[in-house]
Amino acid sequence: MNISVLLPLTHLASAMLQKLYTHWLSSYRGIPRVIWYISIVSLVNRCGAFVVSFLSLYMTKQLGYPLDMAGYVMTCFGIGALSGAFIGGKLTDRLGYYPIQFWSLIINGVILLFMVLVRDIWVMGLSVFAMSFSSEVFRPANSVAMARHCEPETRTRSISLYRMAVNLGWTVAPALGGMLVALGWEWLFWVDGITCIAAAFTLVWLVPKKVATADEVHENAGPKPELSMISPYRDRSFVGFALLTMMGAMVFMQILWTIPLFWEKSYAWSEAQIGQMLALNGLIVFLTEMPMIHRLEGRAPALGYVRFGLILYAISYATCLFPAGWVPALMFTVLISFGEMFVMPFSSNFVFGRSEGPKQGQYMALYTMSYSVANILAPFLGTQVIAAWGFTSLWTLVAILALVTCLGFWVLEKKQRSI
Repeated sequence: MNISVLLPLTHLASAMLQKLYTHWLSSYRGIPRVIWYISIVSLVNRCGAFVVSFLSLYMTKQLGYPLDMAGYVMTCFGIGALSGAFIGGKLTDRLGYYPIQFWSLIINGVILLFMVLVRDIWVMGLSVFAMSFSSEVFRPANSVAMARHCEPETRTRSISLYRMAVNLGWTVAPALGGMLVALGWEWLFWVDGITCIAAAFTLVWLVPKKVATADEVHENAGPKPELSMISPYRDRSFVGFALLTMMGAMVFMQILWTIPLFWEKSYAWSEAQIGQMLALNGLIVFLTEMPMIHRLEGRAPALGYVRFGLILYAISYATCLFPAGWVPALMFTVLISFGEMFVMPFSSNFVFGRSEGPKQGQYMALYTMSYSVANILAPFLGTQVIAAWGFTSLWTLVAILALVTCLGFWVLEKKQRSI
């Protein structure tokens, strides 16, 4: 090909890449510095989250617990998560988000260090409950801290930045945890506990202690402050939102619980191949979410974007009905990744806007609990449907559930506009 033709094409490609890079970079600008610091705290905490990833394996392989007994202990984890989120919301409203974040991280770290010594299954159950409880107490307080420090114009991008930090930590933790297991199982608890305590002191070091005054709460409360003055459990619209969020999360979480099993059984993929495809989900979200949110934020109602994301969920699971191969797996991963990027940041933005006021911690707690319940129900739903009717029935069911949830959000948004 003539070089005179190649040079303009090269310049065009260079200009397009430069424009893309500039847009990607600008998507991070304007986010308050405190949000970056909160995200760093969460990154430090999540990078050390080894024990949760390896707990069932530790109990069965290292401690010799029967599988059913290990299952009972993991049930304690779910109960602790639910109760921790509930209590954490109330404590945050009563004592403030700053001390709750600090002390939940410290206490969680101490519990993890204590668990090195635990061998008795009953003590292990109590320890796992306490670990999960203290971990989930942190979440409503952390969400309130995010809400208080970010501006409405940058709220969704601030949430996306925080999600990036958490996802990066969850990506790093299993890999580091696997290396620590090679040194000895006790290293999981030592490093996890120390990183929790390190995250607490990173919070003190980086994030200023900000106490919202009554005037500030009133100023930020928006046009309908009476909604934030009542308990979220009496706010019918928000309870409906939390229920719909739980249904959507049950759909999404099949990527964690049953999709790997499907790829292993139906596609005959190795663990390495499954890991590579799941890693692509994290990579797509990491590279794409912030620029996409920067482009979309403020252009349409948050729940409208959530509905579109749920439609992408439905289509992604429909691709699992195609004949086995890399192409449908790639289609599934791309579609559910974009669905996640529409559903999660914009639903969190809705919660932040809805919850401004003295009950904000309890609103954040109910939102957190919707994911906790979904995390308990999703594997049960998935495995039971597979055992009874097979994978095809499961993918059909979750695709329908995604569309029903989408319809529910449409009804909710219609009611919101009529108020």
